[in-house]
Amino acid sequence: MKKFLSLFVFLMVLTIGSSCWAQGTVKIGVVGPRTGPAAATGQAFEEGIALAIDHINAAGGVLGKKLEIVFEDTGGVPEKAAAAFERLATKEKVPVVVGESHSSSALAEIELANRYKLPLIICEAWHDDITAKGYKWVFRAGPANSGVVDFYIAPFVKDMGFKKVAIVRENSDWGAGIAERTEFDLKKMNIPFTTLKIERDSKDFYTELTKLKAEKPDIILAYIYGTGLHFFIAQANEIGLSPRALVLDGAGPPSLWDSFWKNVGKAGDLELFMSSMHEKVHLTNTSRKFWDAYNKKYGKNPTDYKSRSIYNVILIAADAINRAKSTDAEKVVAALEKSNLEVTTGVVKFGLKSGSYEYHQWMPPMLVVQWQDKNQVVVYPKKAATGPLKKAK
Repeated sequence: MKKFLSLFVFLMVLTIGSSCWAQGTVKIGVVGPRTGPAAATGQAFEEGIALAIDHINAAGGVLGKKLEIVFEDTGGVPEKAAAAFERLATKEKVPVVVGESHSSSALAEIELANRYKLPLIICEAWHDDITAKGYKWVFRAGPANSGVVDFYIAPFVKDMGFKKVAIVRENSDWGAGIAERTEFDLKKMNIPFTTLKIERDSKDFYTELTKLKAEKPDIILAYIYGTGLHFFIAQANEIGLSPRALVLDGAGPPSLWDSFWKNVGKAGDLELFMSSMHEKVHLTNTSRKFWDAYNKKYGKNPTDYKSRSIYNVILIAADAINRAKSTDAEKVVAALEKSNLEVTTGVVKFGLKSGSYEYHQWMPPMLVVQWQDKNQVVVYPKKAATGPLKKAK
């Protein structure tokens, strides 16, 4: 009888504990495009979110409760992004929001974060002003335009001996910002360049490409996000501009989407793109674990690095709440400012000096990757290279 009562009490405690665990959750909000031209990013976010939930809940959750993610679609549209953020702040009452991959959307969201005093951690929107505005509630654990250009794109152009550059940028906040920084750096390096502005949603680039062909550049920095990049690459090859002039995708993910090879065909060979991920480059143990967990869950290797980016910021948010021992916004911000967390791309430590984009900014290392016979080869920085840069013969 005593053994039976002990077992009964144990099972009751276990049942009650499981019930409390199931009922109690801590929500984290996610913003990003699930629809629109960059819907593929939403799919990458979904994958990273699922892996982050698995990882965090297996490790005990957040404040002893299960992590729950509320993912709001922004569609890459600022007005829609603002409405999505407001729903997370007022209806869902999340203690922190993470995500985003469009600068125009992020610039709308940071104003809401500042108004509602709700911590926001951006992962893949690059415009400098996102953190340069100096808002207490806004953090970024991902690339910034100035960092990407200053430390990677401009040095790559110089070190690889390119003599004349063409900059093609879409008419978006990201496109304008990264093009302006590139122009600034190339002027300092005395490298000639020409800049063309295009419509963000355009699919016909023949007029612009004909102008570029007359300029005879040896590299084209394509600041075009979405499937428009695919049309640009295919048409550049069609008129004979590339691969004599190599094309570098300054964003990265569009060169990794499932539709890339279908849309560009043979024109994709020798194309370059920015990335923070490669199967042979693992900067931390967390990177290796993410890669293995992704492979196990989805039966393939990850391709779009934004799945890792969203994974990282969810880990950062959960870590801050756990260290704060609270979902109070002020305490979460204080904890974020003391972050010292290993994620897939390094150890996160946010800048605390105001006055530039580096405030509340942590930038992961980036890679310049080239498609060579449909294989991804890291060609820059040289210390991370898995093979040499190839140019057209």
